Amino acid sequence: MMKPGRPREFDSESALNAAVQQFWLTGYEATSLQDLLGVMDLSKSSFYQTYGSKHELFLRSIACYQQASVSELQKRLDESINSKNFMLHLLENTIAEADSKYKKGCFLVNTVNELAGRDKAVAKALATGFSNVSAVIREAIIRGKKEGLIRSTKDTDTLVNYIISNISGLRTMVKSGVNKTELNSLVSLIMKTVY
Repeated sequence: MMKPGRPREFDSESALNAAVQQFWLTGYEATSLQDLLGVMDLSKSSFYQTYGSKHELFLRSIACYQQASVSELQKRLDESINSKNFMLHLLENTIAEADSKYKKGCFLVNTVNELAGRDKAVAKALATGFSNVSAVIREAIIRGKKEGLIRSTKDTDTLVNYIISNISGLRTMVKSGVNKTELNSLVSLIMKTVY
């Protein structure tokens, strides 16, 4: 006999954040429904009533992650003394996990590597995520040019793409175990190329 589902008064934000952490740690395919029910503290019926399916929950998790990431990035840019300071902190934060035992990397980059070529809905969600992150980087580059801090003569689009591709590469290198000294050298090189 199926046990009745919990009432829907559970904290949906906490449950979604728990799902984000689980997917981020193990990826989509390696995350089972049982894993999700455990970390979200939900019954199966509440899960399906609220989220529909694992795939729908995954799409919501991507949206939740990218919205939080972009909000945090924007806040840091708004509070930074200049764009160079913002960019240095962004790159340093990108490689911060190199000293950590658990290297989760970036949820968006991880998902690109796992699913983007095989799942159109996920690819669309990722494109939105990267577009929103790029918008903050673009704002930082434009600000850097106005501040007279950017040495590169490349156009804004090229610099934005350069930063985004380097962040993705650094995240992948962190996950593969490259040591912090090498990564710090790359951060210095990226900064010197742009600023």
